Amino acid sequence: MENQVTNNANALRLFFTEEVFLVKDESVEILPLRNPEPVFAVGNVSDTEVKEPVLKPETTQISGINPTNVPKVYTQAPEIPHIVAEPLPEKTFKFLGGNKKSVLILVNDNEHDVSTEQGRELLRKIVKAVDLGTPDFAILNYSNYKGTDFEELHRFFKPAIMLSFGVEIADLRLNLTWQNEIIVHETTRIIFAPNLHHLDSDLTAKKTLWGHLQKIK
Repeated sequence: MENQVTNNANALRLFFTEEVFLVKDESVEILPLRNPEPVFAVGNVSDTEVKEPVLKPETTQISGINPTNVPKVYTQAPEIPHIVAEPLPEKTFKFLGGNKKSVLILVNDNEHDVSTEQGRELLRKIVKAVDLGTPDFAILNYSNYKGTDFEELHRFFKPAIMLSFGVEIADLRLNLTWQNEIIVHETTRIIFAPNLHHLDSDLTAKKTLWGHLQKIK
């Protein structure tokens, strides 16, 4: 079945052939439409741009520090280079003889190069008793080198045998005790005896010395 609904004006006149009159009804009051209220009330809009407050960063101060004081800058002192002490030059000695057999003879006389005439004669007998000639030994007058210790003498002469006449153990800074016996210190055999001049007249000391010389001969 076709649709009976139509909006055509000419077709509608075929159904509505009677005249239509409009009559005003005084009993019905038609109120005029009021202006619709806007959804949002329009207020006074300021042309001034609203600026959001800018938060200022807070400055945190550490207690005990005055911000007005300029911090001190401490510069590091330049490093002082370590100075290595240079070794002292080796002490040299003036002596008599050749020291070929590393025999050091110490004498202690402030007035003579070696000793008095009696002392020199006794020394000639001593070296002859142990079969030593002038080239074999070194004679050093310790009175010219007071304060020299054993280590300094040992470095220079390297003695295998040392005969000390009038030079004490304390003078050589040795922690030893003389008990009328040959002392062996490091690689050196040491014999202590009185000064040559006094030894010549001391028969007991002379006899003891002869006994020691026989052991090193």
